Amino acid sequence: MRLRGTGWFWTISTILSAVVVCLTPGRVEADWTYDYQENFSADKAKTDSHYHSIFWPQGAYPPLEPYLYYLENGAERELGFGDHNYELATLSYRFPIGTNPPNRAISGLLGLSIRKHSSISASGYLLYSTSPDGINWTTERELYPGIQDIWMESVRGTCYIKFKGTGVLIDDLSVDLSEYPATIHVPSTDFPTIQDAIRFARDGDVVEVAPGTYDGDGNWDIDFRGKAITVRSAEGPARTIIDCQGSHRGFYFQDEDSDSVLRGFTIRNGLVTGSDIPSDNAYWNPSSTHPVGGGIYCEFSDPTIIDCIIERCTAEVGGGIGCVGASPTIIDCEINQCHAGGQGSAASGGFGAGIGLIRDSDAEIIDCLIEDNMGFNNSLGGGVYCWQSKVLLAGCTISSNSASGNIIGGGLYGGGSSSDIFLKNCIIFRNTAELGGGLFIGSAPWSSSDSIREKVTIVNCTIANNNLSGSTSSSKGGGIHSISSNISVSNSIVWHNKGEAVYLNNPSMSSPVLYSDIEGGYIGQENIDDDPRFASMGADDYHLQSTLGRYNPWSGDWVIDYYDSPCIDAGDPQDSVGAEPLTNGKCINMGAYGGTAQASKGGGALIYHVDGTNGRDINNTGLSRSDAFETIQKAVSTAVSGDVIFVWPGIYDEDVRFQYHAITIQSADEAAVITHSNYAFSFYSGQASNCVVRNFIIAGCQEAGIYCSGASPTLANLTITQNWWGVRCDGGADPDIVNCILWDNENGDLHRCRANYSCVQREAQAATPDNSNISQDPYFADPSGGIHGDYHLMSRHGRYSPTTGTWVNDLITSPCIDEGDPRMDLGREQRPHGGQINMGAYGGTPFASLSRD
Repeated sequence: MRLRGTGWFWTISTILSAVVVCLTPGRVEADWTYDYQENFSADKAKTDSHYHSIFWPQGAYPPLEPYLYYLENGAERELGFGDHNYELATLSYRFPIGTNPPNRAISGLLGLSIRKHSSISASGYLLYSTSPDGINWTTERELYPGIQDIWMESVRGTCYIKFKGTGVLIDDLSVDLSEYPATIHVPSTDFPTIQDAIRFARDGDVVEVAPGTYDGDGNWDIDFRGKAITVRSAEGPARTIIDCQGSHRGFYFQDEDSDSVLRGFTIRNGLVTGSDIPSDNAYWNPSSTHPVGGGIYCEFSDPTIIDCIIERCTAEVGGGIGCVGASPTIIDCEINQCHAGGQGSAASGGFGAGIGLIRDSDAEIIDCLIEDNMGFNNSLGGGVYCWQSKVLLAGCTISSNSASGNIIGGGLYGGGSSSDIFLKNCIIFRNTAELGGGLFIGSAPWSSSDSIREKVTIVNCTIANNNLSGSTSSSKGGGIHSISSNISVSNSIVWHNKGEAVYLNNPSMSSPVLYSDIEGGYIGQENIDDDPRFASMGADDYHLQSTLGRYNPWSGDWVIDYYDSPCIDAGDPQDSVGAEPLTNGKCINMGAYGGTAQASKGGGALIYHVDGTNGRDINNTGLSRSDAFETIQKAVSTAVSGDVIFVWPGIYDEDVRFQYHAITIQSADEAAVITHSNYAFSFYSGQASNCVVRNFIIAGCQEAGIYCSGASPTLANLTITQNWWGVRCDGGADPDIVNCILWDNENGDLHRCRANYSCVQREAQAATPDNSNISQDPYFADPSGGIHGDYHLMSRHGRYSPTTGTWVNDLITSPCIDEGDPRMDLGREQRPHGGQINMGAYGGTPFASLSRD
């Protein structure tokens, strides 16, 4: 698929740390501005954020993962952060939202208001980090309560920020970004050529080039002269062309740093003749005459190259871009139809038709398209050549690269003892070579010596449909061919390549391939050999099919498939899911889209809402969107195993039956009341044993509050009162009843079952080996109303009154306060509390009665 600049998101803390935005604040008014406001009064955070933790109702017992929630204070609403087992909740944004970035360097401030949610946590805190590109992130810093401003900048035109925290609330988030216009224009009377403008420019200047085709002296072989300036096109590469006419190169960089920025040009028909390259141990005399870099040559320099198209350019090393001892950052570029070699006495040789790196170069190549490039006979690296150098290839597409004769490493060739090659979220397809149709790693294809160990790391890549030339291709690696390298492959898919999918001769690790889908199989932890079910290999769309949602790059929509790829939720569970959209099964996908915003949706809980009393529409909390169901049974019949059902306050007259699926059902706010002439909840065989029911008041049932037949669900923090039976079991059922209050049930509290850490009225039924139950009056606030009663627990330290919405103090304190299972999380009980969850329907929620710390 011919796509680039997808804005994929991952974290590599060592990349692009030196990229500096060339801005001169205050010099002139900004041409482009962007303003964003969010007071969290609506649900924009769910849709506007780049990715986020699960959203959860603020009044509900928390999930077994980090979560976000809205806290309403009268007419105002704040966004809260809650952790799970010290794992912090996350909220990440990519600005600008909902509009195209300006394709310029931008900067500005993000402001927000922060306060600790002291009633829940005494140790709340919020961390933040920023990124200019979604790849390299600053070190996390703590934000303190009050109004805070955060500086953001990006040479790429998009700013990323990530918040992580717990026990804090944020409000009034605002973003103000702007870009600065050019200070020098080309062409003009004073500056008829690009080189003229560069000669005049000072560090920090922006040279802007009008649309047109540029050639001739001053418009090719352009030299930044070591200046920290930006040279950009006014309207992008499609309309601004440097035509080298087969006799010059476009740009020559020497002694520049990352704040020398080239942006938005097409460089066409570059040619540097010659084939003589000094050997590794020979002195390199810096000169623009070396046959390196037909379009752009970086010699011991570190420029930033953004949104450029380099096409039909030729050199011995790096037909498109060539680097000697250089550390360029190359972002959102296309390198196509370039050639390496063929400039000597015969049409042969060539190193890196697309990009060539030699002599301890250290390049970062991000979201680039490298395709249709070609070497000559005996060439190395149709797409990329990396010799004795380091390179990061992130989010790149490397496709359809080959040679007019034989070539080693169709997509990429890497060799040399000091080489360090890192590929992440790359798609490598339809490349052709004699060895390593996709990638070849090794200093000498004819040797199996272990004296040279190139380091190669391949993470979340898709290597597919690559070809091998020659008659003995069946024994060669069509996807990956490696000789004596320190190679590791994880979370990747290598499929439908000619020859062996992965051929590793004498790897340095005993298990170099893990959590990957390898055609023909490969020994290693959790590797599979299953059809990955790509969306369409014929159309070069390597997104994974999903019945829950697959991103369609052509329409920008999410579509539903008939099948699920086995590569979804199958990556290394220790790796972060990153920006994968919900639902994602909490496990990263294999393949190039794993960990990105375009990852196909996988397993994981959907959240449903029930609100039959108030008739309000409840949007699902970020996992899917639907109106609230009117009945609990309808939600239970719709949900499948792993889903969560929230029941909003009200009285529900239902006999809710569970049978086929393991569902969690709990009150979303103030405890809902369930009543029926038969049973409120009944559980039967099958998956119902794995159901969880939490934070309900069950009252007025004429048979039993809960009935279990051959099923053993978890019944937690329930108040079961004024029924014929409390919980009745048959058929060997053994439910886990914990933190419950069973009181004033006419015929008995427990029938053929027992509870733990619960208040059970009848002492004989309450007995447990560890004496964890009690049999004392729970002191409900006002149980006289039956199903309309108030079952909050009385407390001298504070009890919530639903009639007034305030906290009141009683003369006595319920013995059920701070008497729940000490191993269970306190949930969202407010302070002061005794460090132990309350029994009853309000235990673990913000409505739990208070006690002394």
